[in-house]
Amino acid sequence: MSVLYRRGLASLAIFFLSLVFFTWGLSAQEIIGFESRFYLFALEMWRYGPTWFPTTYQQPYPDYPVTSTFLIYLFACLFGDMNKLVAVLPSALAASLTLVMTFCTGTLHSIRWGWYAVFFLLLTLAFLKSARTIALDMYPALVTVCCFYLVYSADKANKPARAKWIYPLLVLGFLFRGPIGLVMPTGVICVYYLLKLNFKKCFVSGLIALVLLLICTGTLLALAYHVGGEAFLRDVLRMQVLGRIDNSYLPVYFYFVDGMGNYALSFPLAALVTGGMVYIFLYRRRSLPDAGFLLKLVGWMLVILIGMSIPGDKKTRYILPMAPAIALIAAYPFAVLTREKYFSLLRSIILRIFLYFPALLMLATEAVFFYANNRHLDFGIAYLPVVTLLIAMQLLNFLVVFRYINREACLTTWMIMTAALGFVMTYIGVMEKIELSLNQSRHFVAAVEEQRIQNRSRLVFYKEKPDGWPIKYLTQMPHALPRGEQPVFIDDPQSLLEFTSPAFFVTRVAYFNALPTEIVSRFEIVAHDSMGHVQVVVFRRK
Repeated sequence: MSVLYRRGLASLAIFFLSLVFFTWGLSAQEIIGFESRFYLFALEMWRYGPTWFPTTYQQPYPDYPVTSTFLIYLFACLFGDMNKLVAVLPSALAASLTLVMTFCTGTLHSIRWGWYAVFFLLLTLAFLKSARTIALDMYPALVTVCCFYLVYSADKANKPARAKWIYPLLVLGFLFRGPIGLVMPTGVICVYYLLKLNFKKCFVSGLIALVLLLICTGTLLALAYHVGGEAFLRDVLRMQVLGRIDNSYLPVYFYFVDGMGNYALSFPLAALVTGGMVYIFLYRRRSLPDAGFLLKLVGWMLVILIGMSIPGDKKTRYILPMAPAIALIAAYPFAVLTREKYFSLLRSIILRIFLYFPALLMLATEAVFFYANNRHLDFGIAYLPVVTLLIAMQLLNFLVVFRYINREACLTTWMIMTAALGFVMTYIGVMEKIELSLNQSRHFVAAVEEQRIQNRSRLVFYKEKPDGWPIKYLTQMPHALPRGEQPVFIDDPQSLLEFTSPAFFVTRVAYFNALPTEIVSRFEIVAHDSMGHVQVVVFRRK
């Protein structure tokens, strides 16, 4: 069996197995958090048909391209239904392809490097979380790793024509994520050529990317003008370009600090590897094996971190395109067995942690169990299967160590693999369940809507922004509003009294409590509960 054939089989296995991980149990899950907005985009397209921009309340929304919404719409047409599984499937497919391309990038040096990078990418919290949600930033991550693979493999195989395929990929990045979907992979490509001291290719690639950016942006703005006139064009320009630069409310070092937790375990380990590389090069005056490849990966990581630190608008999901790079860097001490004491010690410490990793995850799960019992909370976690599997994995770890004590490569592969599988299983079975439990609102909304429909009342939000949590309310409604009917948004107490039609008013408890007593006396509370972290009350006229 040829090496190419084996790698092809491995790529297929990675793709399909990871797709199972990324979609397991999603069909019955509730839409929560930030993904509510993207789900509403998909719902409206599913109900009213394709548009040039995603819509909320049947009005074009300026902040995102329509491509990902249209892809969800196509899958909904294929399956004949719209649910969380259908909505997440495009992101999950992109995540699985990102794993495959990370594997292919690592195998340009060794098959072990490819496998270890896959495992560390699964050990990256932000990547795993994004793979199981509607995550637009997964598409730039896929485009970025594909571009890096093309330019690096083109140089390694001496096939420069291969690198030309980066330009269609850059356009694809723009189609899915707007300007930053093109700019981030371009930055990685330019830094790659700078580190190779190939200034001509750096300049040419950057220039072509700039032309593509101008063409794509011009087309986007022309479509915006066609859809909503000059006002909507200004909104698109502000929200997709200028607004990301102007907004400044987080420090420049935000990604370097916050990313350590959100992109654990890979990012902290990648930082340690980078620090070791710099120390050995500057103070020991020695070069590491595969130092050129490692340096380009560090360049990839840093250009995303530094580049995205410049705009004022910062979200941890924006730096997802660096995830393949940090996974490949984190895999370095295990894939390349150097004689440097620093990397030997680092490898030994991490493998010792991974030896007991299932036990650590089991203890964390037990801690959640006792906390939930003491507080009388039901997170919906199947504790017994999770704990049983983790115990079995821990026992297998001990058995493998005992049997293969003298086969370091086998031990390393097994430890990293079981750590990744244990982490994925614990995330899906425990961490995700807690998040879903804390943000659930489906039953509350369904009960309110049943009463509202029986009373033939309008849906009115008081002092709430249309772009806020009311979007989550709409995504949890069991039935769509009649065509042409939209929720009403009012801002002042007098409007409550002037609203003469039968209505269910929805607002947060703090706003309701702030109403004057003479106004409150004219209304009665229908229901109250929490929607995520917001305490909500529903009331109507007596």
